[in-house]
Amino acid sequence: MTPPRAVFDGPGHPDATGSSAAHSEQAILQRILSTAAPASSPEWLEVGPGDDAAVLRVPTGRIVATTDTLVQGVDFLPHTTAPVLIGRKAAVQNLADVAAMGARPLALLAAVSVPAGTPTDVLTQITVGLTEQSQRWGAELVGGDMGTGDALSLTLTALGTLEEGQPPVLRSGARPGDVLAIGTAQLGRSAAGLALVLADRCRIATDEHGALRVQLIDVATPGAEELLLWHNAPDPDLSIGWGSGRRARAMMDLSDGLSRDAARIASASNIVLELDRAVLATDAEALRPLAHELNADPWDWVLHGGEEHALLASFSAGAVPAGFRQIGQARAPRDGEQPAVLLDGAPLPSQGWDHFA
Repeated sequence: MTPPRAVFDGPGHPDATGSSAAHSEQAILQRILSTAAPASSPEWLEVGPGDDAAVLRVPTGRIVATTDTLVQGVDFLPHTTAPVLIGRKAAVQNLADVAAMGARPLALLAAVSVPAGTPTDVLTQITVGLTEQSQRWGAELVGGDMGTGDALSLTLTALGTLEEGQPPVLRSGARPGDVLAIGTAQLGRSAAGLALVLADRCRIATDEHGALRVQLIDVATPGAEELLLWHNAPDPDLSIGWGSGRRARAMMDLSDGLSRDAARIASASNIVLELDRAVLATDAEALRPLAHELNADPWDWVLHGGEEHALLASFSAGAVPAGFRQIGQARAPRDGEQPAVLLDGAPLPSQGWDHFA
């Protein structure tokens, strides 16, 4: 692994000279390493950013590993987000996968590609977002790589730990009689923010001081700005994954929509999940004013909207812990019935995000 070369720089150091092409790779590296420095000196980090590879002392137990990528034009549009938000979102979507296994985040490695001529401050602010979110959840950014490409892309590898004797929480552990619960107070926020993006009703820029400037175009709904920001950088409580979520029988993060991800738990566990319309109606009604403005159905956002990264889990009846709320229940498939997700007794189509659809 090459040194973490353009994914690391600090807040308060905007590049007044313009693009990354105006600086050598080594010059950029020297500037960005200060932000990538660990918040403390954890015992497990023997060699941090700046060498050919990081060296970690493996803690007692197991390592949990995952990776994910954000690509310009597929996962975000530059004029509707900001580099610091891209960094935060990338960290959350990877750390959520670690948390969904019941593991505690440990470290992140980042690889970024940018078009030639990209302002160095774009790399700076991506790193700020990555560092903020990783350190918030107890992980350190320990290395990575930089290169050029046709579009901005950011790939992270996240590592977490399970203590000796701690089994991972899988998707396959749900049982008939369990309740289905979600680790967020509101579903559909990210999808609502995405609707603003796709309707071309928003712009986001960063001023000379690094502050975000959000512009909504012909949108009157109060709170719409927060929905846009939630889409660009969802902020669920990940700590419940390695906290109260350790009691879950099955768990995963909600990345591709409730209908699609709940179906994954149902299939892996060979159960039928019946969603509670009355509970989910509260979520839909909260989004109805913006949905009315955009000529959309808020139920689509709640049931099929992705990129929430909240934790979806099953618990034994009567054992839903703090941080989760019940949204359904599990039962065994009846004769001739396949594992499925139901709403009002009818199968709910899996209409969440699919990269290859």
